[in-house]
Amino acid sequence: MTSLSLSSASNNDGANNESSHYIYTTLDDDADCTTTFTSSRNLQHVLHTIEHAAYAASKIALATSGQIAIQSTKANLRDLVTESDVRCQQVIKEIILKEFPNDLFLGEEDVDLSSANGGSSGASRAALEAVLERGARSTSRSTKEEEEEERLVFIVDPIDGTTNFQAGLPIYAMSIGVVALPPPSSSSSSSSSPEVVAGVIYNPALGEMTSAVRGRGCYLNNRRIKPPSQQEDNDQNHHHLPPRTSILNQSLINVGFPVSKESTLRASSKAVTALATKVRGLRMVACASQAMAWVAQSKFSAYFSWDLNGWDVAAGIVIVEESGGLVSKMMIVEDDGDESSSRAGVDTRDMIITCPCERKGEEGLLRDELVEVLVENDCLEY
Repeated sequence: MTSLSLSSASNNDGANNESSHYIYTTLDDDADCTTTFTSSRNLQHVLHTIEHAAYAASKIALATSGQIAIQSTKANLRDLVTESDVRCQQVIKEIILKEFPNDLFLGEEDVDLSSANGGSSGASRAALEAVLERGARSTSRSTKEEEEEERLVFIVDPIDGTTNFQAGLPIYAMSIGVVALPPPSSSSSSSSSPEVVAGVIYNPALGEMTSAVRGRGCYLNNRRIKPPSQQEDNDQNHHHLPPRTSILNQSLINVGFPVSKESTLRASSKAVTALATKVRGLRMVACASQAMAWVAQSKFSAYFSWDLNGWDVAAGIVIVEESGGLVSKMMIVEDDGDESSSRAGVDTRDMIITCPCERKGEEGLLRDELVEVLVENDCLEY
């Protein structure tokens, strides 16, 4: 494969000519959303900024996908870094911090995944905890109004799916999630999981910008993605029908194949064997954010994986939840009707993500069926 340097890529006008076709999301003011949320920040401005950052980085990615050499590896020889990963993160960071200089930024390429106890998992977990704690304690505000605002933390994977990207496969994405931390004067509980309030997942090869803002809906290229309960009745809408007792055999499932440890690969392999004859189909797209975007769009029924990093899932969490789907911990859920105990956050490592249910009463059904199979086949421990 001929390697392409970024200096030559910058002179490639093929990607730059697409700028006139970029679509920015306009949030519905009266959106009938699946969640409610109020913020002291202008989240429309936040969303446009991270969409702009993703579009800017995509020029580098489009010009170099399949043509750029591996620069280094992280956790192991399967965990790749290219020069494009680093440069895309620089572009994203510059755009975001120019607009939000008093907020915080965590990018995957800033973290040495071999530097902490616990290997790559320990390093990524420590980096996330450190930036969230720094944001919660920060007092660098110039005005009283700023002191009373939420502090934002931008969590970024500049190219999620680097192995696909480096091989020239069109399954990679820029993923930018935004966490809001309450101001020091707030009475919000510091023990609760940080809330992701905005996110974008952009696949430039497919031209798909999936975006969401907490309490304002989920969008694909500026078109609302509405859960079945909010769609007009048609032949594809079965929301009025009685709930089913099983939907696993009608489901298309994406299985994670986390390369960080041999043990996670073994867990994934066992899960594939256990599910192969129980589902409509299995896929492995090897790009967590893209898989979550496709769950939100109901292209995948579900996606699950182990040992996920915050930058893998931050954007996807708000995107899936605003689409009407569930982002859950990979665990057995008690039959008490309380979904909040199973809800995953940006600091959750093992997740099951399911698409909006077609019928009332089926909320959590597919997740529970998947967990049952995973437990029976010893796939939760690694």
